Amino acid sequence: MQDTLHFHIERFDDDGVYYVVSGVEIALTTDGETLEEALHNLREAVELYFAGDTLLAPPTLKVTI
Repeated sequence: MQDTLHFHIERFDDDGVYYVVSGVEIALTTDGETLEEALHNLREAVELYFAGDTLLAPPTLKVTI
């Protein structure tokens, strides 16, 4: 596993503002109604993605807008 995982975040204004976060190295996507909520959901999603794996340390998450 890589030490750093990269993600892209996009803002959408369709039926209200929301943010979608997508992984570059891993197939993981999540969202939120605010930027803070989207980042919180990303941390939870990464934690669940690696649940059961024996990691020495969690990966660093790098998010670009």
